[in-house]
Amino acid sequence: MATQQRNNIEPQQRRQRDRRRTGSAIQKSKGPEAAPKRMRTKRRRRRNTGFLLRFLTMLAVVVAVTLGIVLFFRIHTIKVQGNSLYSEQEIIQAAGLTEGENLITIRKSSLAGKIIAALPYVEEVRIARVLPDTVVISVKESEVAFSIEDEAGQKWLMNSDGKVLEPANEEKAQSHPAILGVTAQSPAVGSQVKGEPADSLEIALRILEELEGTGILPQISSINVEKTFDLVLWYGDQYEIKLGSSEDLSYKITYLAAVLEQLDDYQTGTIDLTFDEKRVARFLPREIENS
Repeated sequence: MATQQRNNIEPQQRRQRDRRRTGSAIQKSKGPEAAPKRMRTKRRRRRNTGFLLRFLTMLAVVVAVTLGIVLFFRIHTIKVQGNSLYSEQEIIQAAGLTEGENLITIRKSSLAGKIIAALPYVEEVRIARVLPDTVVISVKESEVAFSIEDEAGQKWLMNSDGKVLEPANEEKAQSHPAILGVTAQSPAVGSQVKGEPADSLEIALRILEELEGTGILPQISSINVEKTFDLVLWYGDQYEIKLGSSEDLSYKITYLAAVLEQLDDYQTGTIDLTFDEKRVARFLPREIENS
């Protein structure tokens, strides 16, 4: 009986030993392959952890900067430069700026647009931030270049670009060159003038552009563009200036400046710049012209 039990146990023990050996052999065979996988897994975990830390650090920086912008950089001082027609307070009110607003978040283009829309004589606006608490508004104001009549006979003042600046009475309009031969169509302050005939208005604006910077414009009392082939300027009531057509306007105005330098103050008459083949200007004294 005891011998039979030993015989039954021994095969079982042998099978268990075989299974342990087989398992050990399998583990040994997996060892060289499993090691690199474990290393890769550890590296991946380290990379993920590093990325998360960097992300959290960047997030903290962004939050800190945002809080700094919100809590600090409040506007304390607003300066205005280049203004003469409008007061500093008028320009600040037109911009809609107030002390205590955030300096960093103001929209400069929007502020400039508000000023130009509200104040027609303002031609250009530049806005600068000066840390930590100052805004500087620099403006360039328009000058009146000419006057023009609308359909009802109302006079309007314009700048050299044709922007409507304001309505004017007869006395105020006479202080500036009058555009004759063009009627303003429903002018509105702050908008570009529309004239009829349109080509005549365009020629008048070209003449004004050529006259700017020559020193002649302040003396011009009228620009008659009723006939585009027979353009006429009046220099006060002293000289009638015949330009002929709108061709070679730049050359004609340059020539006009040279002619005026040669004339004496007491002389009066017609300066003819219509040019013949020789392209030579002529001066006709008034007494000869009327004889």
